[in-house]
Amino acid sequence: MEKGIKEPFLEHILEATKSVFDMMAGLEVEKDQVLICNNDKVKGDVTGVIGLSNDKVKGSIAISFPKDLGKSVVANMLSMDAEQISDDDLKDGIGEITNMVAGDLNNRIGNIFKLSLPSIITGKGHLVSLSHNNTPILFRFLIQNQPFYLLTTFEEK
Repeated sequence: MEKGIKEPFLEHILEATKSVFDMMAGLEVEKDQVLICNNDKVKGDVTGVIGLSNDKVKGSIAISFPKDLGKSVVANMLSMDAEQISDDDLKDGIGEITNMVAGDLNNRIGNIFKLSLPSIITGKGHLVSLSHNNTPILFRFLIQNQPFYLLTTFEEK
């Protein structure tokens, strides 16, 4: 991968995200914006972060939600009401969504990456930074007009 993320790779991220949310939670995800960021920070209440790497490239994907939207997504996955979703359910569900988006992406590009286990960050309004050398790409998605974010960056080793 040369400097930055290539256009076809961005399309794979979009399609992987839409596919996982549709398949696992029965939710239609709309792409709202794709931005090249001047900084690599995204704000959220619950965030799943996963690393992807191979011999030549390393990167990360962070998917960040407001708490209420995260609970709604996990509730749809588990066929429950959002009020029934505990903090542990929320963390597990967002970790699973993050893992599945990264796995679907990897599958779409030929299984070229090894994936880490997802990490979960919680706390109202926390900031997530993926500290790599390349410019991060921020995707803003909507579910029923409510935003969530996917931040990614990759670099050559």
